[in-house]
Formats: sequence, structure tokens, C-alpha cells
Amino acid sequence: MPPEAGTRRGVLLGAAMGAALLALETGEVRLGLGGVTALVGLVPVAVGLALGGPVAAGLAVLVGVGGAAAVLGGSAAAVLALRHGVPGLALGVALVRRLSLALSLVLVGAVSLVTLTLLVWAYLPPGTGALALVERQLQAHVAEWERVPGALGLPTDPAVVAESARLVTTAMRVAGPAVLLLGLLLGALTNYVAARLCVRGGGFRRFAEEAVPDHLVWGVIAGGVGLVSGADMLERIGLNLLVVLAALYAIQGLAVLRHFFERVRVPGTLQGVSFGLFAVQPLLLIAVACLGLSDLWVDFRKIRQVPTPA
Repeated sequence: MPPEAGTRRGVLLGAAMGAALLALETGEVRLGLGGVTALVGLVPVAVGLALGGPVAAGLAVLVGVGGAAAVLGGSAAAVLALRHGVPGLALGVALVRRLSLALSLVLVGAVSLVTLTLLVWAYLPPGTGALALVERQLQAHVAEWERVPGALGLPTDPAVVAESARLVTTAMRVAGPAVLLLGLLLGALTNYVAARLCVRGGGFRRFAEEAVPDHLVWGVIAGGVGLVSGADMLERIGLNLLVVLAALYAIQGLAVLRHFFERVRVPGTLQGVSFGLFAVQPLLLIAVACLGLSDLWVDFRKIRQVPTPA
């Protein structure tokens, strides 16, 4: 392809992706979608970088941010740049480098956490502590939880509602950081899947071959030690670490199951139903995470050519 044609293609792709990014942000603000667009908000910039290179990605960010500034205001443009632009570039890098699914999620989740922290720091009301803000948000979520049975027309027992609210509050206070990180990883996963559907080509691993880096097992060991240490702070850190790592190892466990399903030629529809059941059943998901962790030693798929230090 001539250089001029490649540049023209990158410019057109970048403009189109920037328009898509602006449409997502405008739709969220005007229609009150409540953050639903975060599930695919990184795709335009990532696809621009993966298919059109830096020119397309940069133009997508410029068009999206510039359009948001003109239509929604400067604050919305800054939020768009930090919330979708920078993490979208990270996802694009993961696609270009053909990183594994686990590494892609960790990279995008880490960048999203940094940009989220910057947004909270920039827009936190003066004189308001971050912990106080989190506490208010937690109380608001608990209040919403208490209203759910009534909204669904279900009989409400005040004692049951109060106990449920207490359990939710306790869980959020103990494992709140892990819940936040899991939310970021989930957003990274949905964006990765959507971007992969747009980016075709070789070099990507088949899902049945996905694996978590072996050295992450030291994180599992550290989390287990903290959980049984007897110190309150170490127990909380250990619990949150194990919850986050369990999600990554669950992906590896699902990849192992996918490998076995392919070997015995299980129909794709049945595979999808099975994965859906694993996703909505916590105990099954924990079992899948244990399967993924055990794959480090058993190597069910025989994909490790040489032993690793971990």
C-alpha cells in the first residue's frame, strides 16, 4: 500500500473512531445510561491504534475530546480523555503486542485505576476526604439495596432487609478494594472482547491456550499468608489480593475447560451455556479458579515447553 494511501486510511479511521467515541460519551450524558458505555468505551481508541497505528489513535482521541469539549464542556472532555482515551491506548498496545488475555486485563485495569484515581483527586470537593466520599457512596448503595424488594413487588421483611444490608456493608468494607478492581477488570474484559471482534488477524492466542503468568503464584502465596497471619490489616490485604487473583485464575480455568471441550467436540452452544453457569455460580467459579491454579503444576494442556522459575 502506498504511504499516502496508508496515511489517508489512518486519518479516515481515526476520524470515524473519534466520532464513535464522542457518540458514546454524548449518549451516556444525554440519555443517562449510568456508565454502561464503559463496557465498550475503550474500543474506538484501541481499534484505531491496532488497525490504523498512532495516527488513527491520536486523531480518535483528538476528535473525541475536542467534540466533547464543544458539545458537553471542558470537564466532560477531561473525563473522556482520562476515562476512555488513556485506557483505550493501553488496550490498543495490548492488541498490537498480542499480549495474553490475562496480561491485557492487568495492563488495562492498572491504567484505568490510575486514571480513575486522577479523576477522583481532580474532582473531589474541597474539604472532602476520599474515604468519606467512599463511605457516602457505600451508604447510598446500601439504601438502594434496601429498596430493591419493594421495587420488584416482593414482600419485604424489615429484619431480612436489615440483615442483607448489613452483610453488603460488611463485605464492601472488607473487600471493597477487590470489588473495585474486579469492576475494572470486568470493564477491561468486555472492551477486550469487543475490540478483538473488530481486530482480525493472526498472532492472537486461542482462548484454549490462555494462561496466567506463572510468577503470579507468588501473589497467591502472599495472599494466603496474609489471610492466616492473624493481623487485621494483613488479613484484609490478603483477602483482597486473593479475590483479584481468583478472577485471573478463573480465566485460566475456563481456558482449560475450553481445551477439554474442544477435544471431545462439545457443541459451541453447550460450551456457552456451561461458561454462563460458571460465571453466575460463585462456588463453581471458585472451583474453576482452583482448576486454573492447579494447571500451573499439572499442565493439563501441555503448553509449557520449558519450566519457569515460578
